[in-house]
Amino acid sequence: MKKNNLIVLLIIVLSFIGGCKSKRNSSTAESINAVKVQQFWDDQFDSEYLEARGKASVTLDGGPKNVSMHLKIKKDSLIWGKFSLFGIGVTVLITPDSFFMVNTLAQTYSAYDNSYVNQLLGFKVTISQLQNLLMGNAVFPLTNYRLRSAENQLVGSDGMATNTISMNDVFRTLSSSIETGDTSQRADIQYENYELLGAKRLPKNVVIDVKKGAQNLNVVLNYQNVNTNVITTFPFKVPNGFNRK
Repeated sequence: MKKNNLIVLLIIVLSFIGGCKSKRNSSTAESINAVKVQQFWDDQFDSEYLEARGKASVTLDGGPKNVSMHLKIKKDSLIWGKFSLFGIGVTVLITPDSFFMVNTLAQTYSAYDNSYVNQLLGFKVTISQLQNLLMGNAVFPLTNYRLRSAENQLVGSDGMATNTISMNDVFRTLSSSIETGDTSQRADIQYENYELLGAKRLPKNVVIDVKKGAQNLNVVLNYQNVNTNVITTFPFKVPNGFNRK
């Protein structure tokens, strides 16, 4: 009888120890995940202005076109970009509600509301979200995301759009995909070669792939000279004689 009591007592003790160990392991994993997520959000790139010069490659229905790139961003306000070869090419201006483009090679210009960018990316995007995509930041606010710890991913939703982010070893975005359940369209963005700019890391290479049915758009941005100085001019003008496209 006493022997049986000792066995039962031993089983209870071992179960208690095992339970404490399991809880301790679970608590440790949760703490690590919390630190990982907090580090990711603390390292989001944030600046009132951003200017980058470098190179770009654009592929749409044919071979890639390699051009020089000049990009200017004012936070939450606008994106200005010039993509040219020997001074001839395309200038783009994106505002919270409009998209403008001048093509000096074809001598045409375009003017749309921001639904043009929405159709291009496959979801309703704000100017701030578009800027975040160019800088390697999360598209949606923190509260929209949940952690997939096994895959080292954050998954966030807003309306019908879902953003899946894979983090790299310095807690910045390695890849970001955006898809919506009601379309065959998907955008995949890869971020490479992060470098410190001030106290935060900015990717030097951004690779954007947009698939819409059978049509594919591939854009590679290589930021070479980057600064966060105040930008006073965003030159954009439609020359006389250009036709609206």
